[in-house]
Amino acid sequence: MHPSIKIKKQYHCLICFNDLLHDFSFQSINGKYLPICQTCQNQFERANLHFQIQHYPIWILYYYNDFIKKLIYQYKGCYDIALAPVFLADFIEQLKKKYKDYVILFPPSTDQDNQKRGFLHMEEIAKQIHQNVWNIFYKTENYKQSNIPFDNRSLIHKVIGIKNFKVLENQKILLMDDIYTSGNTIQTCLNLITKNVVKIKDLQILCICQAKKKTVEI
Repeated sequence: MHPSIKIKKQYHCLICFNDLLHDFSFQSINGKYLPICQTCQNQFERANLHFQIQHYPIWILYYYNDFIKKLIYQYKGCYDIALAPVFLADFIEQLKKKYKDYVILFPPSTDQDNQKRGFLHMEEIAKQIHQNVWNIFYKTENYKQSNIPFDNRSLIHKVIGIKNFKVLENQKILLMDDIYTSGNTIQTCLNLITKNVVKIKDLQILCICQAKKKTVEI
């Protein structure tokens, strides 16, 4: 980039577009800068849940509420890529520190959805932590969890595959997803990793939100 070119700082909330300057003193006191205003941030219902899936630790940041539902639809369904930073904003410093040495993976979307959006929605969110994000899973057919009855969601294991898995040898791995519901997608990705990768230094899971206010150790 030419030294004379300056990047304009963001002074508006990425969600409601209100002026962020009125939140400046609050954010300074708390030692952090957020790309969204305090009013919008307060609508995220913190969960900060920790439990295990197949003995691997999972961290869920928020509960799934109407506010997050609307944001995810705007981001994924209306292709608003500018919203990518908002989902991890309140935890971002913790996430950068905790997972700085981890390779970040994410479950696949359908090729049709990716082409419509023009971006991979989980990849863009994961890149808010760091750039070491790998697109290693794929779908063998156009199968969407949201269109399948809850009791049949275990069928997801038949349509997700893994490629280039040898690059995961001796790595620390963070598996990320947006919404945790049945856990079948996460378990399918975990199984593909553990069955194909001989040695893993560490494997952890991060989800943006959970649909139900309960945790079950699997």
